[in-house]
Amino acid sequence: MSYDQRLFERMLDALERKNGWSEKDMYGGRVCIINGRPFVGAVEGGLIALCPEDALQKHLELKHCTPFTFDGKTLPGWVKVSMDALKTAKQLSRWVDASYTHAAAMAPAKARKK
Repeated sequence: MSYDQRLFERMLDALERKNGWSEKDMYGGRVCIINGRPFVGAVEGGLIALCPEDALQKHLELKHCTPFTFDGKTLPGWVKVSMDALKTAKQLSRWVDASYTHAAAMAPAKARKK
């Protein structure tokens, strides 16, 4: 697993006053989860964020955002943000807050059968 531990610590700082979330190793990095849904994480090369469909298209037009792919598959609703766009706490918090708000408003994820 190769991700920026400092980025993840900064994400935790941004989530300090938010409730109901947990963290987990996932997608080759470390992610935060609410209602059984991952919503933001630190992965190799930057941050991943869950976005509403209308915002996703706008984000993908930005030079520092790309679709998030894992194991060769593009994950719907996810954007990857490069480290160049996460230099300040304010830049990072915008992504963390928006993803948290979006995921918290969604219905809880259905448990997967094992």
